[in-house]
Amino acid sequence: MRVPDYSKRILALAEVLHRWIGQLMKLDGVRREKVALYAEEIAATLARAAEAHHLLEAEPVNGPAQRALVREFGRLSGYLETIVGVLQRHLDGRKLAGVKRRLEQLRPSETGMVYPVMLPANRHHAAVDRLTAAEGYFRALADALRA
Repeated sequence: MRVPDYSKRILALAEVLHRWIGQLMKLDGVRREKVALYAEEIAATLARAAEAHHLLEAEPVNGPAQRALVREFGRLSGYLETIVGVLQRHLDGRKLAGVKRRLEQLRPSETGMVYPVMLPANRHHAAVDRLTAAEGYFRALADALRA
């Protein structure tokens, strides 16, 4: 999967989870705090992914930055799956199925994450912007769950 496509899917998932804030507020305090902690971790992971992507924009063959980006995206999938586990009994089947479908789309393909070396600069910026926006959604989700 190409990084710009992955960043679009992450942002769409962040928007969906953020729209469910009303339902998430109905969780008991322990579960709400658990989701808030994971939302913070996801936000921090997205910040690191955006930073790695920014480094790749400047130097497309930067091996450590490529590995960091793939590592952070893998971490994101794990965190998101954990959140879905927490929400398993608290969302209706259709909503849960939609999130699970989106998570499956985030799984790396058999060939792994593909970093497009020769993308126009505006597509690089758009991917970083989407990662940063998704980070903001997850930070807002954590704040709202603690309010």
